[in-house]
Amino acid sequence: MALPLLRRWLDEPGSLTRRIRHKCSGCFYVEVLGERWGAPFLDEARRLGLRHKNWVWLREVLLCCDDSAWVYGRSVIPGQTLRGHLRGLQQLGQQPLGSVLFKRHPVSRGKIEIARLAADDGLYRQVVQSTAVAPGCWARRSVFHVAEHPLLVTEVFLPALAARAAGGESF
Repeated sequence: MALPLLRRWLDEPGSLTRRIRHKCSGCFYVEVLGERWGAPFLDEARRLGLRHKNWVWLREVLLCCDDSAWVYGRSVIPGQTLRGHLRGLQQLGQQPLGSVLFKRHPVSRGKIEIARLAADDGLYRQVVQSTAVAPGCWARRSVFHVAEHPLLVTEVFLPALAARAAGGESF
């Protein structure tokens, strides 16, 4: 996947869900791969300022257009973030996290980190369990703060999105 084709997607400061819905001429939907308490990857824990063994709420989804998965999403939400009005983040079901975050709460986004996934990356191993991807997919992640409570969102741009981006200038 060439970076220039995806640059606008990787740098998107707003809701990726909104952008996908806008660009998807067919049926947009969220396929929930899993929601559970678990340990974050070491780099995720560091990014959130947590100990590696601190349990967090993990949510993994595919953002799809018609029959194609465009983006793999992974949310890492510390337990202290899931208090009060944010408790509902554990019960999103097929609702996209972005729709909830950007509509209902004042949200600030930290720096967007961009990288290519390598075959030895833990995140790559998670993605490959759900989709047929080769190493080298572009990904981005950001820490969001909702009422000063952090959560980490990682988005992996899958080959179907890259193919669509390669097919049109306005994409």
